[in-house]
Amino acid sequence: MKTFAQLSFFGAKRTRIRPQGCTAGGAESMTPGDGRTKPSRRRGRLRLVFFNLAAIVVVLSPLVLGELVLRLCVPAPPVGLDDPYVSFSGLRPLFVLDSTGSRFETAENRLTYFCPQSFAAAKSPGTFRVFCLGGSTVQGRPYAVETSFTTWLELNLRAARPGADWEVVNCGGVSYATYRLVPIMRELLGYEPDLFIIYTGHNEFLEDRTYRRLKRMPRALIRLHEVMLNLRSYSLAHQFLSRRRARRTDAGGSSKAVLPTEVQARLDFRDGLESYHRDQAWRQGTIEHFGHNLETMVRMSSDAGVLVILVNPVSNLKDCPPFKSESRTDLSERQMQRVLELRERAGKLDWADAYGKVRLLEQAAALDSRHAGLLYLIGKCYEHIGRSTEAKKWFALAKEEDVCPLRILEPMHDAILDVAARHRVPLVDVKALIEERTEDRIPGDEWLLDHVHPSIACHQLIADELYQTMEDMGLVRTPRGWRARRDDLRQRHLSSLNEAYYARGVARLKWLHEWSRGPIPNQPPRPSDSMKD
Repeated sequence: MKTFAQLSFFGAKRTRIRPQGCTAGGAESMTPGDGRTKPSRRRGRLRLVFFNLAAIVVVLSPLVLGELVLRLCVPAPPVGLDDPYVSFSGLRPLFVLDSTGSRFETAENRLTYFCPQSFAAAKSPGTFRVFCLGGSTVQGRPYAVETSFTTWLELNLRAARPGADWEVVNCGGVSYATYRLVPIMRELLGYEPDLFIIYTGHNEFLEDRTYRRLKRMPRALIRLHEVMLNLRSYSLAHQFLSRRRARRTDAGGSSKAVLPTEVQARLDFRDGLESYHRDQAWRQGTIEHFGHNLETMVRMSSDAGVLVILVNPVSNLKDCPPFKSESRTDLSERQMQRVLELRERAGKLDWADAYGKVRLLEQAAALDSRHAGLLYLIGKCYEHIGRSTEAKKWFALAKEEDVCPLRILEPMHDAILDVAARHRVPLVDVKALIEERTEDRIPGDEWLLDHVHPSIACHQLIADELYQTMEDMGLVRTPRGWRARRDDLRQRHLSSLNEAYYARGVARLKWLHEWSRGPIPNQPPRPSDSMKD
């Protein structure tokens, strides 16, 4: 039996009938100006297109019909049941019922990493429940939940609708990365959430794990897979194959990294910083794992009908030297000596000759382009002479080449923006927000207390942006006099915090600096230092 493609071809051939007036040899007796053959050729082309379209419709009709039947009769498969990169030796609930059985509260065995939180077990009809997921930034470190953006957001909402029952639950876990947030979100979906806020990205490189099995796939194929998951037939087939693969893997021994129940950050161990070395496979695997987890969380919330807001984090570029630097491994001994010589000469120059410093350091960077500390010093030179555009470029390069990346990397920023755009998820771009409110547009100590943790004022700013996003989503309306009520609630809340609260925050901030490292030498004088007695 001829296929439709063959029929269309033969149909096209049959249209090429020799017109009357042609000679036996095939030469046309028509004059050059006679156009009687053009309509027949046009009809032939249209017939060819029609037959090809008909063939496509016949082939695709069963697939479309099958997809419709599956959507009507088969529920969507659950999202993110299996992490292809890591597994855990055990999982414990974040929230448990209290002794009365009327409220959920943070489980006692999770209080090392999470702050105490509670909410009603039976959600009342007028309650709007928000869960905020992330790491220590969400928790409000180096302080605590009391001055986190989650608290300021709840005060903003109360100022808008004082009689409403707003519940903003802080689920920020110290050192928690996205692969640990996915199981938490799965648990939270059982507590009737109305909105998820996800602020994450800084903790992805804290725990030791491998990505030896990571298959390199072109970005276009990954994107196609993500789009095809929206089809019920494809997602069911993908789930079936994933389960079969998981059973075979379990039978033969899983090659995925098995992580402990709770976080074991490398920096918590002796010589933790020394254990970090440049590892391109680990870096790329971590970046792709981060994107996978973001995709999973957004799809989980979407499939459950829960709204979500993604937050693009900010990092301290200007006032945070890299945590660890390593030179290129392919430098010859002569090149290494030349780099050291150039850096030594630059170090002997006074900061009054910043142009001389930067010329020598850029010569060194032309040879050793991966030494994060060197790149950071070039940025400080440009900052010192007031060339902020060049300074920001070098600071960003230094962050990307940091061998111990405790700040979100640029491809991970791109992943957040990409997921938000593709899934049409509201985005609060804190990175852009802080850049706009910093004079030289380089995030630094003006808004951040260390490498990633915002100041209290920055937390308030983040809360205002989240509130504005919720208003844009139609979740709240701002009445007249809202700002005055908000400021009054904020002032009363701050007055309720005693001196011990701030003292603990200062002590924790000092510990955070010691936990990571101290500043590198040979930096320009800070304006604030020159004003000290």
